[in-house]
Amino acid sequence: MKPTLERADLRYWRLEPDPRLRPGILCYFVALPAPRVAALPPVCEAELLLPDGYSEIVFSLSNRFERWGVSERTQVQTVCSSYVIGGRSHSVLTRALGDLRIIGVKLESHVLRNLAGVPLATFRDSILPLRDLNEPALLQLEEALADASSVVQIAALLDQFFLQRRESFCVADPLVRELMRCIRIRQGNVPILRWIRACGVDQRYFERRFCGWTGMTPKRFARIARFKHSYHRFLHGEAARGATGLHLEDYYDQSHFHRDFKYFLGVAPSMKLKRQMKQGTEITEHLIEVMV
Repeated sequence: MKPTLERADLRYWRLEPDPRLRPGILCYFVALPAPRVAALPPVCEAELLLPDGYSEIVFSLSNRFERWGVSERTQVQTVCSSYVIGGRSHSVLTRALGDLRIIGVKLESHVLRNLAGVPLATFRDSILPLRDLNEPALLQLEEALADASSVVQIAALLDQFFLQRRESFCVADPLVRELMRCIRIRQGNVPILRWIRACGVDQRYFERRFCGWTGMTPKRFARIARFKHSYHRFLHGEAARGATGLHLEDYYDQSHFHRDFKYFLGVAPSMKLKRQMKQGTEITEHLIEVMV
């Protein structure tokens, strides 16, 4: 199977799940090192990953990689095992320490919540090692994936695993799910407090419920949804030609967009347009195509 993204150091596949797994599973992804001349060292460029409002299960089959927040460059975390991500409201930078071999699943947060059996607020804005979940089936899946001989086989193993666990796709908190749906449809432009009051529930109580199922507050979820759509327009719309336009529609003004851009990418929009960023963003931008 041909990679959906290929560069000098990396082959990357964005894979569609079995249609019966939608909308619980957004996509699978596989990252493997690209063939290279033995005399050339591997590329060790940091990759910036934007939050997108989805949870992840990441099977790390490589030795190690580093991970740190955009605004936390002195707090580098070395990851040595597979892990799950509940809710991530800020961007992270990652860098492989050697060849990168990753298999991942992007899924709705309630599916991970049901699979994990713990509120996602438990590991809010952080990762939880797979072994700490005490879920033997996921560890067995990790072993099977490590032995897979092709990307096609990887997709088949993932489909089989999730098709056998369709009960995990049930939504236990319909009010939380409804707000998530509204935020996505309106691209983040939802008056959160007004929406909660209209439902007749206590604000703090509902925010705890929302955080338990998504790993973040409703306001942060909305901020991610708004920026994700605007960033996609920024890349593919008028801004890509050096002008302003569609990417500002969801913002009060240009300065508001610039603040969010700096928060999520660590640089001003002009630096991105001039290709002056020190880190790569290709993987995030490749995945965003299936999210907007």
